[in-house]
Amino acid sequence: MKQSLSVLCISLTALVFFSSAAHAKWSFGIGTGFSLLNVDGTIGFNSPLISGPVKFDLKLDPDDVNDLMQSAFGFGGYATDGTWLFQYSYGNLELEGEGSTPVGASTVSARINFEMTGAEMTLGYPVYKTSSLVTLVDAGVRFTKHEYHNRISASGAVTGQRDNNFDHDWTDAIFGVSVIVPFAQKWTWNTRLNAGFGGSDGTYLASTGVTWRFLEHWSAGLVGKYMAVDFENASEGDSDWYLYDVDESTLSLNILYNW
Repeated sequence: MKQSLSVLCISLTALVFFSSAAHAKWSFGIGTGFSLLNVDGTIGFNSPLISGPVKFDLKLDPDDVNDLMQSAFGFGGYATDGTWLFQYSYGNLELEGEGSTPVGASTVSARINFEMTGAEMTLGYPVYKTSSLVTLVDAGVRFTKHEYHNRISASGAVTGQRDNNFDHDWTDAIFGVSVIVPFAQKWTWNTRLNAGFGGSDGTYLASTGVTWRFLEHWSAGLVGKYMAVDFENASEGDSDWYLYDVDESTLSLNILYNW
């Protein structure tokens, strides 16, 4: 039975940065940023109290995320020789909240601690390159882990209280294309599309944004990102069933040190 609960979890989208360096000398960058996150989708897991699956409609806006956030940390970087572009990122987010929902003739209440860890590495190569446009194809891997520490109680037809702790992780192979357009001195427009498969049932990402090189070694980027994640472990009704079918949108301000 599908119900509504708006305080469970989100996935932290990893920070990714692009470089349009056109020289043979190796250059590097590393940075972090601030994000506004919005999440909309469905999650589900097996409930030990009612001996069956529970699904929740998940809706979190940036204010919800801020209220639930216990900690967040992330960084990303790159290395390029002007041709090959290696990118990496890491992020960790912990949320905690509580809520209740009717399930059959019972009311299930939960206090849920959710921790998500993500890491990504890609290697890109330009298939088209001019002074005004760079098109890259890239491939790599994306790792995701979700951990839950839940205390669930029920009242009504079923009563009781029980801890329900579990975790799931998966690794996807990702393939994508990026377009970098310098449109003014020290300004570039970056757009990226990719798809991931393997551990998940499919993950699709689209991002676009502008980057400003405001000092010799410093740049800032404003990036909008959308990612659709579809992961299901086992089948509904199994004891280890877990569903995460969620659309995540992010608006980020990133700061990067380049050398």
